[in-house]
Amino acid sequence: MTHGLVRRIILANLAVIILAGLGLALVHRGVTSLEAEEQALVEEARAIAMALSLAAATSPTEQAHRLSRLVSRLAEMSGREMGLYARGGFAVRARPEAVTVRRPLPGGDVGFFARTSRDVGRFIISREVDASGKPRPLAVPSHVAQAFEGIDNAVIRRVSADNAAVAAVAVTLYGDFFILDVTFPESRLFRAMEREGRAYILYFAAVLLATIAVSVWLGLSIARPLGRLAQRSHVIAGRTEGVGEVDPSPLDEFASRGDEIGKLGAAMREMVASLKKRLTAVDDFAADVAHELKNPLTALTTSVELLGRPHDEARQKKLIIAMERDIRRLGRLIDDIQAATRLDRALGDGPGMNVDPVKLLTEIIDIRRARAQLDGVALLLDGSSQGRQILGRGEQLGHALGNLIDNALSFSNKGNVIRLKMHEEHHGLVILIDDDGPGIPKDQRERVFERFYSSRPGEKGHSGLGLPIARQIIRRHGGDITLDASPTGGLRVQVFLPWGHA
Repeated sequence: MTHGLVRRIILANLAVIILAGLGLALVHRGVTSLEAEEQALVEEARAIAMALSLAAATSPTEQAHRLSRLVSRLAEMSGREMGLYARGGFAVRARPEAVTVRRPLPGGDVGFFARTSRDVGRFIISREVDASGKPRPLAVPSHVAQAFEGIDNAVIRRVSADNAAVAAVAVTLYGDFFILDVTFPESRLFRAMEREGRAYILYFAAVLLATIAVSVWLGLSIARPLGRLAQRSHVIAGRTEGVGEVDPSPLDEFASRGDEIGKLGAAMREMVASLKKRLTAVDDFAADVAHELKNPLTALTTSVELLGRPHDEARQKKLIIAMERDIRRLGRLIDDIQAATRLDRALGDGPGMNVDPVKLLTEIIDIRRARAQLDGVALLLDGSSQGRQILGRGEQLGHALGNLIDNALSFSNKGNVIRLKMHEEHHGLVILIDDDGPGIPKDQRERVFERFYSSRPGEKGHSGLGLPIARQIIRRHGGDITLDASPTGGLRVQVFLPWGHA
């Protein structure tokens, strides 16, 4: 399902596409309108040329004189400036209410210009009398020169000498011997151009306003909530650094949003809640560590104080033995604390690998066999995984399974047997560890997985971290550890581990 921000972005892009489409339609309409106006001017110029073509004459010279008079008369009647250009070597321009003077083109005879007009037509010069009565040269317009070369019916737009907008059309007469240039002052073409120009200005103004509106809308929809989210994050970060208690409640306002920002706020809230839980666990762990370290240190302090008093040799020997036991307990406790604090980092170092469970258990048992023989306890391994492997980190799995076997050894007495069995299930491998010890009462089987909790007698000297660490490792590998009564009367530890990749 499309979410809120995605819909907003899509709508913004659709608005841009619609505006672009409207712009293209506007340009197409303008081009079509101008082409229609240009075609109307061409048709009108052709009609004038058709009227002039009726004035037939016997010779080109007489034809030129007759056409020049008609051009002057038509210019006064229609109110349009006209020009007549001939290959024969003369040109005439007529303006309404102006004196029109026809002069021969300078240089050479008519035959020479007739033969070379196609090559030099664009450079032909005519003369016209200006307001002072003095003649001045006028270059033939470019569209007239093009008409001599066969490019007919071209409409050009320019500004006249009196700064007026005009349009000019050049059409041919009598084949291409004469070129009629008709100028349309303030024509419909320019009115159409002005109309389209206004439409373009309004369109671009609308585009600008729409762009500003979309930007403001997206800013209010995205930028401002993100800014508030960043502000709340800074507040939480300040509390995390010790300014106050870590509290995810500042992020509650984003829970009601149904878009991606709401999801981001919810995810950050979960992250902060998890961080709060983790920090609380660290504080509790530190308090437990302080408490667990205090007991053997207190015992050591007491033993040292008693050792300084006068006692018989047997009493001093007992005190020294007690001090050694407390020191060993402190050492084990420190080792277990160090292992617990490094556990999360160790479990997060890279992906797991396929591990052979038979080989892993064999190595664990071989390491502990000497201790077991010294205590008079037998370690037996039964079963195989038929070559199938489990997915995990061998060192961490070995640490977890080793803690479980150590736990069983600490329960066992001389002559007891610890049996390890493996059997396959559809989803993974099951490892059973049975001992002949006193077992653990049913109501305490879950509590022994709490840190620093131990159901052992005090003389065993355990830290209460072995089983919690083992369960944490196994669960991080996708498995679990459960406790039950063993058929032999002791404790059964059941470990499940999922299969690795084939």
